[in-house]
Amino acid sequence: MKLAMRIIRLYAPVLASWGICCLHPATVQAADGSAWLSEPGSGYLSLSYVMQTADEFYAGSRKMPTPGDGEDLEQGTLWLIGNYALADAWAVDFQAGWAKSDFITGPGIPTTNDSFDGLTDVGIGVTWRVVDELVSGWPSVALRAGAIIAGDYETGHINALGDGGDGYEVSVIVGKFVSDRVGLSGEFGYRNRDEGVPENYFTNLSGIWLVNSRLSLGIDYQRIDAESSLDIGGPGFTPPRFPEVEEERAMLGGRLFYSFTDRLSGVLFYSAVLDGKNTPDSNAYGATLSYSFSRY
Repeated sequence: MKLAMRIIRLYAPVLASWGICCLHPATVQAADGSAWLSEPGSGYLSLSYVMQTADEFYAGSRKMPTPGDGEDLEQGTLWLIGNYALADAWAVDFQAGWAKSDFITGPGIPTTNDSFDGLTDVGIGVTWRVVDELVSGWPSVALRAGAIIAGDYETGHINALGDGGDGYEVSVIVGKFVSDRVGLSGEFGYRNRDEGVPENYFTNLSGIWLVNSRLSLGIDYQRIDAESSLDIGGPGFTPPRFPEVEEERAMLGGRLFYSFTDRLSGVLFYSAVLDGKNTPDSNAYGATLSYSFSRY
């Protein structure tokens, strides 16, 4: 278990990085849900780039080519992510960034407003670890609450950077290293935003295999279920109501962690949509580079 705990400290900056690969890469989606906290007085800063592409999307539950018979939707997001452990069981986190989306149309297909860029949603959160597996022998359990501040972008388009709603999210996170080299984690939460954005429930499941003291591999499953009855192209739908649609998806992906030094670490990641509703049938990939620091 000593090896696992050392790796947890080294990989604290990247254990939570998977949550940024989301439905809208510019929209805050539970990016820092982890039951494994950094040591008190320590933290990290990360830069992460996410690219999302799609040439099909779900209108309701029906998968079809993007408008214009298969043009590509692309969105790239650069994130700044931070986390700091205030005490043994308390940590604060934030994330903010900048994104650019493009709707790449085919010959002869007229479009307007096919490119957007702007500031992403901003997320600020606090995590309280209720149970520590090192002390109790039980799985680590943490509670997280976060605020969401809408970014500076235009909504109402298929390639809008996000939904444009302020709000909050709460979640419970459970994590356990079942051996020195294998850890499992699950996060279950609720998100509520204004401006007509449907409330939703999210699930993040992860497994991590510590290959050695520097290299680790991860597998991840994400799901979001929304409370709404509005479908793209359905009764009552108009483009300005894009943020109100019942946007759901399930994604599966993998990660490769590497710790260059005790301070500098990185991640390569990839994910794909398995199923969805009113969402792009997208692939997402990217990289994270993190620097750890300590007051002591």
